[in-house]
Amino acid sequence: MDFTKDKYGRIIDCMRISITDPCNLRCVYCMPPEGIRPIENRSILSYEEMVRILASLGVTKIRITGGEPLIRRDLLSLIESMSHIEGLPKLSLIFLNLLCPDSLEDP
Repeated sequence: MDFTKDKYGRIIDCMRISITDPCNLRCVYCMPPEGIRPIENRSILSYEEMVRILASLGVTKIRITGGEPLIRRDLLSLIESMSHIEGLPKLSLIFLNLLCPDSLEDP
């Protein structure tokens, strides 16, 4: 099986990466009622390692998400480090606008 295509033969070139663990929202679609078992940080890849591997497999778009990614203290440095990964032309941040200051105006 070609792991860069889905079961319908469509090319997988876009991935979402959750950067909050544990998620602060507990949405039904990604969090089962019984919760999930935490994994020790030393047992998993860094976000930069994951993105490098995905880019080497043909993923060209990464969407950073994760409940509300704005809760990450190191969000800007994380995005900065991911933005320099070769082969990754598109990096975007998806957030729910729950933590933005009320003083921000709509464009």
